[in-house]
Formats: sequence, C-alpha cells, structure tokens
Amino acid sequence: MRLGQLVALVAVYFEASFIFRSSEEFVVSPLVISLLSLLVASELVRVGRKISYMPLVWVGYMARFAGLGWAGTGFVLLLLVWAFPDRVGDVGLQVLFWASAGIALVVSLYAFSTGRTRIVVTSFHVGKSSNKPSLRVALLSDLHIGDYVSAAHIRKAVDLSNSQSPDFVILLGDYVDSEARLIDELLNELSALESTHGVFAVLGNHDIRADEPQHIVEQFEAEPTIRLLRNSSVEIEVGDGEHTRNLRIIGIESQDDWWSSESDVLAYEVIEREIATDPVGFTVVACHHPEVFDQCVPHSIDLAVAGHTHGGQLALPFFGRTLNVGRLVAKYLRGAYVVEKSTLIVTTGIGVGVIPARMGVSPEVTIVELAIE
Repeated sequence: MRLGQLVALVAVYFEASFIFRSSEEFVVSPLVISLLSLLVASELVRVGRKISYMPLVWVGYMARFAGLGWAGTGFVLLLLVWAFPDRVGDVGLQVLFWASAGIALVVSLYAFSTGRTRIVVTSFHVGKSSNKPSLRVALLSDLHIGDYVSAAHIRKAVDLSNSQSPDFVILLGDYVDSEARLIDELLNELSALESTHGVFAVLGNHDIRADEPQHIVEQFEAEPTIRLLRNSSVEIEVGDGEHTRNLRIIGIESQDDWWSSESDVLAYEVIEREIATDPVGFTVVACHHPEVFDQCVPHSIDLAVAGHTHGGQLALPFFGRTLNVGRLVAKYLRGAYVVEKSTLIVTTGIGVGVIPARMGVSPEVTIVELAIE
C-alpha cells in the first residue's frame, strides 16, 4: 500500500466530513465506496507488474493520481469555505465536492494517456540578425524507453524531428530507464533520424546508472549514424558556399544522478580544454543536466542545450513554467534562459520519469533556430 495514496484518501474522508457536516449519510454513502474503490484499484500497479500485464499498471496509476487530485481539490474547497463562509451553501459545496472528484478522475485519465503520448514541436530562436547563416537544430532528450515508453512513441518523435528538416540533431541522454538491453531497440528507431550535418549524443544519468552501461556505450559507438560525445567535441562546417562558418559541439556526459561540485569541475575542465583549440564561429555545449549552464556563462558559450528535468511533467495547464512541481527542485526547468552572452535551452523531453504521466507539460521535440556569426 502506498502511504501517500492512503494519506490522500483519508484526507478526502475528513474533507468530506466537514463539507457534509449537515448530513451523516456520507459515512455509508457512495463516498466510502468511492474511496475504497480507489484504494483497491491503486494496488493494481503492484499486481500488473507482478503478472507483467501493463493495462492493470495503468489503471492502478490512474487511481492513485485521481485520489491525490481529489484530496487537493477538496482542500481547495475547504479554503473556499474558510475565505467565504457566508457565500457557499451546503448544497453548493457538496455539488462542488463531487464535481471535484469527477475532475480529478478526468485529469488522471488525460495525464496517463493523451498528456503522456501527444508529442509537440517547440521552437526557439537564438541570434537576431536575419542576414546571418541560419541553422536548425533538433533536440531529443529523456527518451526512457522501457515499461512506460514504447518504440512506437520514440518513432513518433523521430518522425516529428525529420519533418522539421534539421541541419543537425542532438540527443541529450537518458535513453533507457535501467535496462541497457533496450538500447538496441532504441537505436533501431534513432538510426532513422535525418539531418544535414549529423546526429550527436551525450549520456545521461540513467544511462551511466543502467545495469550494463558499457553495453549502451558500445552500441552507440557501433551505430554509424550517431556520434557519441564523451567529454569531447566535434567541429563541423556549416552555412552556404558564400558564408561558411565552423561550429563546435562540446558533449559533457553525466557523472551521477544529480549535478554536483565534481560535475562543475568536470564541465569546467572539458569546456576549457575544448575551446582552447582553434577558435570557431559558434560553440554549443550539450549536456543532460541544465546546471552545466553555470559553467558555460563564464566562458561565453553561445548556446547550451540540456534536458533531465522533463519540464516538471506535472503543471497547471497554460502555466507550465510557473505553477509547476519541478520549480521546487530545478534551477533551470524548461525553455530558454539568457545570461550575459550565453543562452540555455532546456527541453521537456520525450518520455516520462517516476510518475508515468504528463499534465500541462507535453513531451516535445525542440527545434532551435540559430543565426550564427
């Protein structure tokens, strides 16, 4: 039994005991039946995993999410009563309470279905001059192929990327959840990525913490269509015949699940070493962790790209960057950040993490339009 789910359902019961204070029938009414149903259904996560039947797992997760949502909306109703004690009648409050249960269930169904699977294209522009050579970069991150992310979902992301005709593609890590063997299936999909100047990749924390991380490295290095950057860089010539420029991509891989002081040291050393070579017109730092940006700014790196945060995954619709659970833990959550001469783009990624749901934060293929010197 998940303690959080139990606490949420108990909270719903006590919220109802206050909202239905003029009626004692709620104790043996549909409320108790509803709570017990959610409680039992939430355990289908364990049952489904044990018998390897994913539909049961999804039903269990939806029940857990609905219970938590009902507790939250019920708490909002209590605040409403406290703020406006004379304006909300008992009948109206009871109607709102049951309506909040329906809303929580609908939101849960959406978050674990369409919200999780509908991939969007998000675009950003870096540079202002229209007469500079323009480049289109596609970013794909946090694919997390496994129980909750299928090869078909990855294929949709690849097709979306190809539809944007990128000049080059950067893969930003977390290709698997924990099973390294799945990298073979993933690379079968990623090998279909199309671009003018190539596909480049860095490793994320899930990749280096997988059961066989060396297998992931070996499969990437054996894949001719993708170049894995392991604390190294590649220089490519871009532009048309009259305005060619050299662009350098520096790839910094994860050292751990979280960014640490050791990660800062590694990033500083790699950036220092790679930019000490021949000067280029534009430099991109690719890293799974957006915290690398703090080491990019002192070096005046033109562009840093990262993933890892999943954009928070759960947010109030239309307020995904502000009213977002990810803001509690992430300094750079999603979208564009500009500090001095450097720009950071954080993509929300393709897959899902601990909670296999998305609300208010769609999975995305991120397109960055570059106007380089």
